[in-house]
Amino acid sequence: MGVPKEKIWDSVQLWDVEVGWNTEAEYVQLGVCSHDGVPLVEHLTDATADGGDPAGFASLWATLDRRQINRLIWALRRARDAAYGRDE
Repeated sequence: MGVPKEKIWDSVQLWDVEVGWNTEAEYVQLGVCSHDGVPLVEHLTDATADGGDPAGFASLWATLDRRQINRLIWALRRARDAAYGRDE
């Protein structure tokens, strides 16, 4: 997991988006985490994760290459414009 460099706080629900990157290893990661600090498994299954259980991770990360990042940017712009109208 990359060190989160930017966090986009969810204004409606419990999930935040984090973006991390490493310039030396040349990767970018996009993560989803809960902003209450409770592990995802507890939110998704109502199970309690005990120490060392890999299900106790508080976030999920996807590693993206340049092409995937460009597609994500395109998709986000398209979604933004459809939901809120185009920027002038």
